[in-house]
Amino acid sequence: MPRHYPAEVRRQACERMLAGEAVKDLVEELGITMETLYRWRRQALIDAGQRPGIKSFEADPLQAARRRVQELEDELEMVKAASALFEEGDVDPKGSSRLSEG
Repeated sequence: MPRHYPAEVRRQACERMLAGEAVKDLVEELGITMETLYRWRRQALIDAGQRPGIKSFEADPLQAARRRVQELEDELEMVKAASALFEEGDVDPKGSSRLSEG
């Protein structure tokens, strides 16, 4: 079963790897497997824009869905505000177009 490390440990390890520190030195010091550190480094490079791929903050589909819902709610509010500007009030457009016979 994979081991989970605190986010701070991952952040510090990624900073050190991106700064040029050797992965094998971090393996010995932190006791984290080489494969894990290489995976973290690859994702850190993607997040930094130095490598193509899906950024970690974009990978969460639930978060992306929440962001899209918020965008749609904001858009709906703008449409409601715009439609309120074009309302004609209490005047019935059909009633005012006919001439009364008398």
